[in-house]
Amino acid sequence: MHHDTAPDLSFAPRFRSFYPGDVKGYSNALDSLVYPGDLSVQCTNPSMSLEACRLVGGGFAISFTSTPLAVRHNTAHACASGAGDVLAMIAVEGEGTLDQAGRQMAFRKGDITFRTTRLPSTCTLTAPGKLVMLRLPADRCFGIYADLHDSFMPSIAHADSRLAKAAREYLDPMFSAQAKLNPAMVSFSEQSFVSLLAATYCESVDEDAAAGKRHERDRWQRLAAFIEANLGDPELSVDSIAKELRISRRLTHRLFEMQRTQYGTYLKARRLERAKDELSNSRLDHLSVSEIAYRNGFGDASHFSRCFRSQFGTPPGAYRKAPA
Repeated sequence: MHHDTAPDLSFAPRFRSFYPGDVKGYSNALDSLVYPGDLSVQCTNPSMSLEACRLVGGGFAISFTSTPLAVRHNTAHACASGAGDVLAMIAVEGEGTLDQAGRQMAFRKGDITFRTTRLPSTCTLTAPGKLVMLRLPADRCFGIYADLHDSFMPSIAHADSRLAKAAREYLDPMFSAQAKLNPAMVSFSEQSFVSLLAATYCESVDEDAAAGKRHERDRWQRLAAFIEANLGDPELSVDSIAKELRISRRLTHRLFEMQRTQYGTYLKARRLERAKDELSNSRLDHLSVSEIAYRNGFGDASHFSRCFRSQFGTPPGAYRKAPA
């Protein structure tokens, strides 16, 4: 769990202003509120301001304004127990990148990123900006769907997302200095905001999954088209396909597995199907069975005949002579 080094922090919606005075002071404050990291500034005259408050139901809200900087949370900083909290970061102004678990997310004004404190991460602000971060215990963020944290993946909700828009609109009334301090109102409003962020995370993960499926489908379509265009090449190989798609041999084999087949099985089936079509095409009657075998990538006519009979139940010559 997060070590509490700010016992005098006020509760939402009242932000407390921090005045650390220098970069090291801000770094220490962020260590205690977000999670420990190595802060480095990206300009000669850095300028920062920091406000924070406790959330009534557990967790922290942090408002951080700064010139360009980078904060690297390495393996030693990550939660050793593997539990960790959820960090939702709203880019009110500015832009930058967030890296975690091998994924780099470029964020701009209005985007909301999600990461976990149980894994190392790097957050870079490449232009002056304002970030509002909520550090939330996983069980509070996901409630009865706590298993979502077990399969948590860093994600980004872009500014035009309907839920991201709603979350941004919630910010000002949620942490307004003029907000009424009716305890029930604060509690319910806060929980509504947390639930909205959790829904935004779920939407962003679903969109990532859909984008991944589209990407895989596009790769498969390119792969299949390349094979169709090169069926007659007896040297067609996994290496040539991988080179065409600019991916590894392993991923090429995985694309076939996703179609519940293997490279050799798929290639032979496509060659036999096209050979069958050509055998039934009267315009190609001038070609012998052997020539049709060769033009479809079979280097041996006898092997082609055996494969054809095994696939279609009749030798290619007999198939050609049979009535349509």
